[in-house]
Amino acid sequence: MSSLVDAVNALIHREARLLDEQRYDEWVALFTDDCRYWVPVSPAQQSPREGPSHFHDDIQVMKTRVHRLANPRGFGAEPAPRTVHIISGIAVDEDGETVIASSGQIMLEYRNRDGFEADQRIFGGRVTHHLRHTDDGLRIALKRVDLINAEGPFSAMAALL
Repeated sequence: MSSLVDAVNALIHREARLLDEQRYDEWVALFTDDCRYWVPVSPAQQSPREGPSHFHDDIQVMKTRVHRLANPRGFGAEPAPRTVHIISGIAVDEDGETVIASSGQIMLEYRNRDGFEADQRIFGGRVTHHLRHTDDGLRIALKRVDLINAEGPFSAMAALL
């Protein structure tokens, strides 16, 4: 189990580093082709079919989002966000073929918008990864982010938690 815990820790930290370094194509490559990336509007929400979500993306929507972030003139992405992710308390469990990792994460996002809106924002919450063993190592099949202020108002997230 120790080598599995090490592999999960490495994957979660690599994901955060890729996002912070704006290496979005490499970030998308961490996901399976049938993945889901879900940010519900309530931590009590059991399924994306129960109501609206901040995000409920499949791999194609993620690739579109990444393309928009990489475009310097993309709507909502100018100027490009700079982020730093802080990860704590990674717990690892196995459920059959799926490895489930849970962690606390905080993302600081900064954009120099000359006072257009708040230049720095903080997002935090519980992140659950459902990971699958593949020939290329562990890959993310589901990423669920339960924001601590999920029900609160905030402007769109262009950067990814």
